[in-house]
Amino acid sequence: MPDRQDLAQTISTLSAAQRSLLGARLSDTSVDGSTLIARSLKELGIGHIYSIAGTPIDRTLTACAEVGICVVGVRHQNNGVLMALAQNYVAGQLVAAAILSAGPAVTNAATGILVAWDNAWPLLVLGGRRSLQMQGKGQFQELDAVALFQSITKYAGLVATIAEIPNALRHAVGVAIAARPGPVYLDIAEEVFTDTQSTAISSALTPTAVTGQDEPFGLPISTRESLKDHPQAIQRAAHLLSQASRPALIVGKGVRWSTPYAALDCLVNRYRIPFVTSPMGRGFLPDDHPICYTSVRAALLATADVVLVLGARLNWTFRFGAELRAETELIQIDIEAAELEANVKPDVGIVGDVEVVLAQLLAYLEQSPPKHHCLPTFHTWLRELDRQKAQKEREIEPLLTSDAIPMSPQRLVHEIQACLPRNAICIVDGSVILAATQQVLKTYLPVSRLTPGSNGCIGTGIPFAIGAKLAQPDRLVVAICGDTGIGMSLMELETAVRYQIPLIVAIANNNGNSGSLRSSSHLDGEARRIAMFQPDLRYEQIVSVLGGYGEFITSPQDIQPALQRAIAANTAACINVKVDPAAPYPLL
Repeated sequence: MPDRQDLAQTISTLSAAQRSLLGARLSDTSVDGSTLIARSLKELGIGHIYSIAGTPIDRTLTACAEVGICVVGVRHQNNGVLMALAQNYVAGQLVAAAILSAGPAVTNAATGILVAWDNAWPLLVLGGRRSLQMQGKGQFQELDAVALFQSITKYAGLVATIAEIPNALRHAVGVAIAARPGPVYLDIAEEVFTDTQSTAISSALTPTAVTGQDEPFGLPISTRESLKDHPQAIQRAAHLLSQASRPALIVGKGVRWSTPYAALDCLVNRYRIPFVTSPMGRGFLPDDHPICYTSVRAALLATADVVLVLGARLNWTFRFGAELRAETELIQIDIEAAELEANVKPDVGIVGDVEVVLAQLLAYLEQSPPKHHCLPTFHTWLRELDRQKAQKEREIEPLLTSDAIPMSPQRLVHEIQACLPRNAICIVDGSVILAATQQVLKTYLPVSRLTPGSNGCIGTGIPFAIGAKLAQPDRLVVAICGDTGIGMSLMELETAVRYQIPLIVAIANNNGNSGSLRSSSHLDGEARRIAMFQPDLRYEQIVSVLGGYGEFITSPQDIQPALQRAIAANTAACINVKVDPAAPYPLL
């Protein structure tokens, strides 16, 4: 064996490339697939993983913890996916993912993936797949999840070898956040988790340059960076706004991924364009703004002559565009081209990032400012909208102040609102209570209200609250939930206690699915037990047993003191509030 001096002389005769290769081989160690997954996720900015331990992902969860990723063990896989989803939405980027064991654990996550798909929120889900070598032989929990999820993901793919891991994850993250965000699913074969390869090869396989999406496991180029100018369309949009006598603005939750907050402020405050929002678009402009007309949305849209739509879909949420008059000139800006003609063909449709397009639009408006605010007809219009808005407030006022017991859902929300700081994050989950919050609860800051979103999924409240709190730990997070949704995720408050995640869940306990409304309207006799629960169930006692804080409330005067005690408890807390099961469904 040569001594150290002979080895040094030999190395000195090698070329630079040969010395580099030799150095890599001398320092080479092996890494398994689980470790490579963990390192790749960490490099891609994933800070939280939600999971339930199981085969074949156990070692992967340990590896994630070893590289500094927080691994949250949940009580149901679907809730874990919803937590990751909410954390990504509140954070405004892909910072959380879900890792699932094989078979049923993967199918359990389907609803959460569908919520991501329908809401267009970024999500990364990794699922363990049984051995490819044993495929078709009836092995335990065998499932081809790629085929299962192709219709509700932006991309679903299979990772069959350890060499594919870095690029596959890089591609998945890129697809999830590019253009309109959405969910991505990767099936990872069982042998990939345990296979090994050298760290030198692993490093060499990690791409250093952005490649086109059509390449296998390439990273899509950011739509924001590659946006092309639309000067003629933007100039046309500016002209329509400058000539309008009754312009209006619709703000949807899609602006979250663009953050055009300064431009929105300019449109509303400098050019005085009245606005309405989608349920989750509330807060991007404050609900208490003088020219916010969300409570009388139909009246505004039915009388506007030019409507600018930003980050909102004209789907069922906006009555498929039926609230607009046929002669109304429509301007729509969206990152997704297909959205521009989904239900109503806009007079001006612009595909692009909302913030970038609005900056160009404002530059044109600077040259030719709108004059509508100088027209008497505009002020007459606003006065009529103000009259209708005030009338709505007078109609609902008795429900906010009534001391009747059991209380109305509106009174519950009113009392909660009085306790909240302006920057609180509110999660809403349910049917009756969701409608009541849309009537009563005001939102003032961006990303401060989360609802089930476009597909109305029940049971999102507690998982969304956990994800939101981990994304914004310094903000108060309150989930206002119906008792039906609570039954789908209540055990996740044990997860919150275990990980010391303080949040408050207020339950609108009306004894069942829509209280007695659904039973009395659609079900008879014994069938009523389908929708009616046992009266006055003490959910807060379950939370207390789990280690959290709980109170049962029947009087509206007790709600605010109970919430203050829950905040002071600094743990997962449940305020179980008895609400009138026969209260009329809140009409929006």
